[in-house]
Amino acid sequence: MKILVIGDPLLPSARLKEAVVSVLGNKEEVFCVDWKPASDEEFWNLRSLVEKNGPSAGKPPKEIFDYVGDVDMVITQHTPLNKEIIEAAKKCSVIGVCRAGLENVDIDAATKMGIAVSRTMGRNAHAVSDYTVGMMLAEMRNIARSHAELRKGNWKKQYANAAFVGDMYEKTVGLIGFGYIGSLVAKKLSGFEVNLLVYDPFAKKEDIEAAGGKSVSMEELCRESDIISMHARLSEETQGLLGEKEIALMKPTAYVINTARAGLIDEKALIRALEEHRIGGAGLDVYWIEPPPADHPLMTLDNVTITPHLAGSTKDAFNRTPYLLLKELKRVAAEGNPRWIVNAKDVSIDYKKFF
Repeated sequence: MKILVIGDPLLPSARLKEAVVSVLGNKEEVFCVDWKPASDEEFWNLRSLVEKNGPSAGKPPKEIFDYVGDVDMVITQHTPLNKEIIEAAKKCSVIGVCRAGLENVDIDAATKMGIAVSRTMGRNAHAVSDYTVGMMLAEMRNIARSHAELRKGNWKKQYANAAFVGDMYEKTVGLIGFGYIGSLVAKKLSGFEVNLLVYDPFAKKEDIEAAGGKSVSMEELCRESDIISMHARLSEETQGLLGEKEIALMKPTAYVINTARAGLIDEKALIRALEEHRIGGAGLDVYWIEPPPADHPLMTLDNVTITPHLAGSTKDAFNRTPYLLLKELKRVAAEGNPRWIVNAKDVSIDYKKFF
C-alpha cells in the first residue's frame, strides 16, 4: 500500500510516518510532504482562514501533486485538501485527518471520488479538558491577572471580582455540550465537589447522571450556574448558542469559559455584559478573529482571562493523534462500524485490504 503523509509545523510528516510504521509495519511505501508556510504567523493565519472558509482558502504545498495521484491513503492534520487535490487522488480510498474538525477537507469532493474521510475524535480531549479547568481557576482566582501585576511590580490583591471571589467547592458548573471533552471536564471537576449541570440535547440522560451531573434546559443552566463552560461543536444550529437572551439570565457573579469555538457565543452580547459588569467575568482561549486586533475590547477589560488558542496544543496530543487514527481504521477493518468516518454511508470501501 502507498500512503502519503502531509505534515505541518505542529505535526511534521516524520512523526506521521513513524505512526504508520508503528501501527501498520514497514511494508507500506510512505511518501512525506510538509506544509511549511513562511512563518508561524502565516501558518496560524492560514489555519484560521481555512477554519472559517474551508480548504479552498489555504495554500497547500504543490509537492502534494507529485504523489497524490498514485497513493491509496492520505494522512494529514491541518493541511488544506481542496477539490483540486482530491480530484487528483485517482487511486485513493481513504483520507485520514488527525483532528476532530474537518474544515480543511473538501468532503463533497471526496465523497464524489468515493474516498472515505475519517476524523480523529477525542485526540486532544485530555489537553483541552485540563486547560478548561485551569481557565476556571485562573479566572475565578485572578491567577493570570495577579501574575501580570506582580511582574510590573504591583503587589495587587483586589480585582474586579473582589466582592465575590470564591473557590470551586460546591459551586455550580454548567457544561454546554457533553461529548469527549465535556465528559472529561466533568470527571476532572468531580474532585472539586461541584454541582454539575449539563445542556446537551444529544447526550443520554443516564450518561450525564453517571458522571454526577443533571441534564437541564439551556435556560436553567444559565440561571443556576456559577461557571458556564462551552463544549459544543460549532455548526449552523449552535452558532451564537450563548446569546443576549441566555447571558441576561446569568448571575452577576457567573463566569463564562470558552475553550471550544468562539462562534458558540454572541461576541457583541458577551462584550457588552463584560463591559457593564453584568456577569462576573470570562476565560477565553478562542476568538471570532484570530489573533484579535490590538484595539479589541478584550485587550483592556479587567474581568477577562485571555490566552492565544492554546488549549489543545500539547505535544502529547499532537503525537498521539496519528496512532489513534490508524488504530481506529484498523479496528474498522476488523469489526466494521466506522464511527469516525463522516461519509461512511455514501462510500463503499473494503477496509480489510488496507489492514
